[in-house]
Amino acid sequence: MLVKPALGLLLAASYCVAQLGFNKYSFDSGVQDTWNEKRAEKDAFIDALLDKMTVPELVLQLHLMFADNMVGPNSDNALYDFAMRFSPNAGVGIVHDWYPTNKSQFNSLQQLNLEKSRLKIPFMQTGECVHGVGSFKQSMFPQSIGIAASFDQRLAYSVGRAIGAEARSIGIHACFSPVLDLGKEPRWGRVQEAWGEDFVLTSHMGVAYASGLSKNGSWADPDAVVPVVKHFAAHGSARGGLNAAPFIGRGFRQVLMEMLVPFKAVIDLGGAKGVMMSYNELDEIPAVVHPMLYEALADWDYDGMKYLLIRHTVANSNADTIQQWFNAGGGVQFYDFTLDIFLNTTVELVANHTVPKSTLQAAARRVLSTKYDLGLFDNPFIPDSVDSQALTEAHVPLTLDAAHRSIVLLENRHNTLPIKPQEQDIKTIALVGPFSDILNYGDYSGPWGMYPTANSSTIRQAMLSYLAANASGTTLVSSWGTNTWLYNGQYNIPGYLLSADGVPGGLRATYYSDTNFTHSVFTQQETPNRDWGIYPPVGLPSNNFSVVWEGELAVPVDRDVQGWIGVGVNANTTAKLFVDDALVAESPLTLSGNIIGNIEQLSYDMTNGTGPPPGASAFAFSKGATHKIRVEFQAWNFVQKFENVNSLNAQVELFWNLVDSHDPVGQAVDVAKSADLIVLAVGANWNSDAESADRATLSLSANQTVLADAIFALGKPVVMVLQGGRPFAIPDYYSQAAAVLDAFFPGQSGGQAISDVLFGLFNPGGRVPLSVPYDAGTLPAYYNYKFTAHAKNYTDLFSFPIYSFGYGKSYSSFSVSSFNATSTHGTHTFSAGDTIDFRVTLKNEGPMAGSYVPQVYLLVRVSTITRALQQLVAFDRVYLDVGESATVVMPLEVNRYLPIVNRRYEWELERGDYVFALMDGSGITADHSTNITMTCV
Repeated sequence: MLVKPALGLLLAASYCVAQLGFNKYSFDSGVQDTWNEKRAEKDAFIDALLDKMTVPELVLQLHLMFADNMVGPNSDNALYDFAMRFSPNAGVGIVHDWYPTNKSQFNSLQQLNLEKSRLKIPFMQTGECVHGVGSFKQSMFPQSIGIAASFDQRLAYSVGRAIGAEARSIGIHACFSPVLDLGKEPRWGRVQEAWGEDFVLTSHMGVAYASGLSKNGSWADPDAVVPVVKHFAAHGSARGGLNAAPFIGRGFRQVLMEMLVPFKAVIDLGGAKGVMMSYNELDEIPAVVHPMLYEALADWDYDGMKYLLIRHTVANSNADTIQQWFNAGGGVQFYDFTLDIFLNTTVELVANHTVPKSTLQAAARRVLSTKYDLGLFDNPFIPDSVDSQALTEAHVPLTLDAAHRSIVLLENRHNTLPIKPQEQDIKTIALVGPFSDILNYGDYSGPWGMYPTANSSTIRQAMLSYLAANASGTTLVSSWGTNTWLYNGQYNIPGYLLSADGVPGGLRATYYSDTNFTHSVFTQQETPNRDWGIYPPVGLPSNNFSVVWEGELAVPVDRDVQGWIGVGVNANTTAKLFVDDALVAESPLTLSGNIIGNIEQLSYDMTNGTGPPPGASAFAFSKGATHKIRVEFQAWNFVQKFENVNSLNAQVELFWNLVDSHDPVGQAVDVAKSADLIVLAVGANWNSDAESADRATLSLSANQTVLADAIFALGKPVVMVLQGGRPFAIPDYYSQAAAVLDAFFPGQSGGQAISDVLFGLFNPGGRVPLSVPYDAGTLPAYYNYKFTAHAKNYTDLFSFPIYSFGYGKSYSSFSVSSFNATSTHGTHTFSAGDTIDFRVTLKNEGPMAGSYVPQVYLLVRVSTITRALQQLVAFDRVYLDVGESATVVMPLEVNRYLPIVNRRYEWELERGDYVFALMDGSGITADHSTNITMTCV
């Protein structure tokens, strides 16, 4: 049964994410007629606009203008006029990396742009929204890989809905998310941004998340945004795991049958209207000019925006680069060319007929169409009724719920968890490791992955709170033992350890409208870990300002620590730190600042492994001590312009490092040796797991390995809590640990969520989204392998994963029964266009409320091409009280997930039997005896 030849990637079909309320193809005839009329109105409006537009005006719609080139430092619009000097009346088309802090900032620039623009076309703002808005001042949810581990589509929708509303509240119209790359290569630092290794999981979770961002395609609503999916395509299978390296998969058939499927699904069903091309190359052709990728978009009837132009060695000049890209199908560029080069070169290319004007018009049409759908031609401003701060505060409970559901229980020997201090006679718990008392959000979350600090929690903070309320006879002792990576880092001091006038949660801040602490304007309580962006703090008139923070610091150590304390600043600012009225550390005024980069190169690690963090001084931290703290901060409005650098950012970090400079591991062992139970908090943060933070190994860092070896050598029960953006290949620790939790990058409520799971306030139910290998040398480790992939083991290691995709434990047990399936026609036969509904009855046998993830896999079948031994086709996450039962329906859209690309490179839905197994996760040992056969006719 042939479905469609060549690149026609799956027929569009009706699909509905369960309980999300989004179904693009559910229009009745009356609604369809209305929709057609509105489409005709939009087309006529855009046609009329395009007829009036000059080539420079078209080009300006296709260039992402970096906000720092236009905004500030003064209110006389000089910077805007300078940026637009090459075409003063064209108007700005798209702005990126801006993140206004209030409505007036956004509305003022929009009004200015409309006044300057000949055709009065509003600009559109784009932003990062991977797991929170890129302002780093709003909610920060678990990274995508954590949400993927939840296997919960409704959660993904809710998180997307919250982020979309928060983004639009500060004027963002289009979000560069979701990331739909398949995490086939876990050494790749950006695998944390993906939704796992599987294309079906990624499709379902991506559709749910994008539907939340877009509010089910209601882009014009004041709390919805346009999703821009990325990176198109096959970016997650980079050679050697190095970011932007060439695709190293099984060939273009795999790209068609796996890598492109989530993009098609989210474009069809999730309200996406933008595609960011990937940085890599496929089959020796850069993705940004790959004809097969643009043909795929055309076959899908995709009419949205296409982002990204990046240079490869296939062009001999700027002009050649730009013309290849435009003529291939490119649309919106950023990063590669400054406006003058992009504008002047494109104007010349049109003049000499190398690029037809109609090509520019087609690209601009997609941008204008998106603006129209967003309602910007009717109202380009943020409504007065929108309250960004209130939205963010309202979403705090959701950040905790998301973190809860993202945690995976990998091991639980002898029912070590949940911890029950009285029942288990636990008098002392030792919390050891570099993640015991810091914030850890992952990439795209501010300096060192620790922003925002408000409404956040560390593991120590949450565990102390629980014990104080529920087990006052149990003592918690703690020690860091080492750093998160190979050098002494700058770790923000958590707000719960700071107080002002006896009130915990931060220091008392006094803001001054001058740089000399003279004219005070307002005071508030906060932690001095702030990044104000390109604007001054709200309430101050300019970027010439100063701040004083004052209060007390409580020292959290249980052994005296010779560590460091300091203050970090960005360019054009300076700060002094006083402890007990003595000047302890000072950061001088420089053009670069002294905050360690989120990602430092190997050379930095090698030369800074033992020295103090920049901006810090040695400090003796004594158990039970409190100290008077004062920070004096000054910012000057010195203009320093760099493309794609927020050079005017005023930024400050009050930090410390509680790793003892003499014998940190020995001190941690000393703290832990008298404990009844040890919680070992290890893993990774942004300095080793992130964009351009790719790793050759998948072990813990060398320093954390030394710590873990020493802790396990004590012979005490160890609960290992992992955080990070990729799987850890640490089989020895998995086999020794009494219990293991993987929390990924859990977001601002991660500490509370981990504590809740440890003590049984929440029953973990997440599943492994990325198979966990024995070693980086055994990659690839993904579950949907071919028959010959593991026909032999290595002579020194197992080739199979330690924990395969879909694996996860719970504190409860569940019974599964009555597995069945029917097609659209109510039979065990199906054909193209059908939906197969799988049904199963689940019961929670106790001992506590929890969740279960039923998973349906297609087992290997005889085909004209080799097939995976197992392939996920349907899943759900079901929450049940003790003793509660539920029958679950899991749909499989036949046209989207079952056709193959046959030997002639034609899409084909093969006739014959298909065996579907209900399984509790994938892998070589997974039980697939509960199965049903369906026949394609």
